[in-house]
Amino acid sequence: MKHEILNELNLVEDHERECKLATGGLPESIWETYSSFANTNGGTILLGIREHRDSFTVEGLTDKQIVKYQKDFWSTLNDRNKVSKNILLNHHVRPVTVGEKKILRIDVPAADRHDKPVYIGTDPMKGTYKRDYEGDFLCTEEAVRAMFADQRDVSGDVEVLEEFGLDVLNKDTIKGYRIIFEQLHSGHPWNALENDEFLMKLRAAAKNKNGTLSPTIAGLLFFGEAYHITEVFPNYFLDYREECDDKAVRWLFRTHSNEGDWSGNIYDFFCKVRTRMDDDVAVPFANRRDGYRVDRVDVHDALEEALANALAHANYYGRRGILVVKKGKELSISNPGTIRVTKEEFYAGGNSDPRNPNILKMFGFVNVGERAGSGVDKIMTAWAEQNWKKPEFDFSERSDRVTLKLEVGQVVYIPGAADIRNENTNQTEAIALSKEDKILEYIRQNGSISSQKAADIGGYKSKTGARKLLDKMIEKGLITKIGNGPATKYVI
Repeated sequence: MKHEILNELNLVEDHERECKLATGGLPESIWETYSSFANTNGGTILLGIREHRDSFTVEGLTDKQIVKYQKDFWSTLNDRNKVSKNILLNHHVRPVTVGEKKILRIDVPAADRHDKPVYIGTDPMKGTYKRDYEGDFLCTEEAVRAMFADQRDVSGDVEVLEEFGLDVLNKDTIKGYRIIFEQLHSGHPWNALENDEFLMKLRAAAKNKNGTLSPTIAGLLFFGEAYHITEVFPNYFLDYREECDDKAVRWLFRTHSNEGDWSGNIYDFFCKVRTRMDDDVAVPFANRRDGYRVDRVDVHDALEEALANALAHANYYGRRGILVVKKGKELSISNPGTIRVTKEEFYAGGNSDPRNPNILKMFGFVNVGERAGSGVDKIMTAWAEQNWKKPEFDFSERSDRVTLKLEVGQVVYIPGAADIRNENTNQTEAIALSKEDKILEYIRQNGSISSQKAADIGGYKSKTGARKLLDKMIEKGLITKIGNGPATKYVI
């Protein structure tokens, strides 16, 4: 019965909806739902239906009730003392027939960021709601302030920080960035500029009211020292961790912006982290393109772009900062601040609406990131080509965060590349051989390898598959087994 009603209303099971009986008048809670739908992803309110966990009961409304409810609804919606903004048109509120009974349907679209927050009453800090799988919830003051900040069309990250001079920027970071810029843009007129002029061209610096130069927000975040960044953004924190299953070990490796032995800015963080993120992306040794070995593939670029996008889309006033966690072949990249477009627009690409577009532009000058909003599509396409588990985006409205969850493994497809060992070798054999090369390379660098490490490198779920490959390599005379039991090692 529930599915039949949903089909009749042209709704799917996971469509955001709220059913209310409304037998005694227009429910007061309807306004919390209106606010939450408008501030999240939109949804549909159905008056005259009782919803159970797995079923609907259509009680229906009389014609008299429908007329009164429509009149009361529009009256309240257009009262600025009761609701901050009306984002509905006439066709969004209409009676519909379900079976032999009538109900009132109210479709609430997601509000444009220029209209958010949509709140109840006159105090946005006490009347702004959002919605997640648990239902409507009151937004924190921090989340409300973030919505107000997102209303601006002028990029917030080009705001000039009048109280600072350019001495708060890290010279080594700027030097490293310019080296990459010059390598990628040989002959570019900016290469001949002094640092001050170069930073102005990037919009990392601008003249302040006194006529001297100060960093912009983008410049401070991208090139600044962490202790100066936290003067503007008290919650600023960049954290990268490599974890393991051993509960006695907190992490295998960690670096964060408060360490004090490096700048702590987002560009240096990006440079430190990107090479460690893709360590487990195994590229078969045999692959060649135009006669040269292929070491980097689309997956590497997609991983870099995912990190750059998180840094460019983050709300740096938000709590907990940027968190990147790597655990074996699993990787998660999390940033404060929800997306500024609908989920449909987000997945479709072409309209990314970054929170910090100048930061994204500065990444773009060194060939990282996508201003046009195709970053999500690049990630999805790269993972689909390898037949890896589909990347997952978690949009947490309650904690105001976006988290990307990825799994990496053995690269099996490289556009334009060829396996030069044997043109007749099938893909399975090529992958097995590439695992051998990976194991041999590891032994050369570390002296020996365990069956567990071989399983990790080969992408096996257990040691059994790795041992079979190791035994095969012993038969070929490639490696030798030493020791017994847990102490067993394999050497060349």
